[in-house]
Amino acid sequence: MTRTEHVHLGTVSHVDPGNLSHIHLGTVSHLRLGTISTAVAPLLHGPSRPARVVAATRYAVHLSTGDRELPALAVVTRDAIRLPNALVLPFSSADRPLDLNTPWAGLGAGRVVIGPVRFEPEASWAPPRVRGASSPPASARIRQVAVLLDALAQPLPPPLAPRLTDLRHALHADEASEVRRAARALVGLGPGLTPSGDDILCGALLASRAWGGPLTPLAEAVTDASLRTPLLSAALLRHAVRGECVPQAHAFLRALSGDCDLEPALRELLDVGHHSGGDLARGVLAVGLSRAGATPGDRDGYPLK
Repeated sequence: MTRTEHVHLGTVSHVDPGNLSHIHLGTVSHLRLGTISTAVAPLLHGPSRPARVVAATRYAVHLSTGDRELPALAVVTRDAIRLPNALVLPFSSADRPLDLNTPWAGLGAGRVVIGPVRFEPEASWAPPRVRGASSPPASARIRQVAVLLDALAQPLPPPLAPRLTDLRHALHADEASEVRRAARALVGLGPGLTPSGDDILCGALLASRAWGGPLTPLAEAVTDASLRTPLLSAALLRHAVRGECVPQAHAFLRALSGDCDLEPALRELLDVGHHSGGDLARGVLAVGLSRAGATPGDRDGYPLK
């Protein structure tokens, strides 16, 4: 029997992870904590069933749910990035880090179980959702953000540059089959739990929903993402198809449409992950260029770094 000898959330009962599918929830510690995203709250409905920990840090534990439409759920501290699929806990990673050392988890009956710890959300929160009511950005605002992004963002990994160029050209041509092809070439491209190619596509999906871009071919390009990219990234792509995103991306889209100052919104987005915020911005701008009626010179002069 594998046992968890210590966790950061207090003294808890030991659990046999090999027997998780038959676990009696009364045998684990009971913490009534957190708020669950309405986007993934349905995962807690129905009977208890096993899940699996696929990644854990002091800020977040990411679970594979086995659900086709909602393949991942994140349990995060209040100082973590508020992902659209998150159960947000009321303490910080400094107070109680979440690096739980177990692959075993469970969902259902109104709760999430991670190893020997149980979370029962007391409330829900609604993740930001991009609507289709925003005006496309003016070319001048696109150029302003492009210059800022070139100066402030992490450089784009070299293998991504020609793929992003292909996507920009396909978006400008507004040919569905070419958009689909170029987008598929980006799925899973790059390292990490959320590769740069996927982050670019998340930005393009959100911008297309906001400004009337080619949402259908982009969504079709990521339908099999779970087979081609890490689980967390595939889940965030599915959320982006529905317009669900992190607050910083939502604020950036509003800023580009003229609702608020651009530079503060971009800087906040760039703080999302090591490269994710910058790559999201690149995907947004790729669609923005096509929707703002940018000239070929504007498009070709867009920075790739």
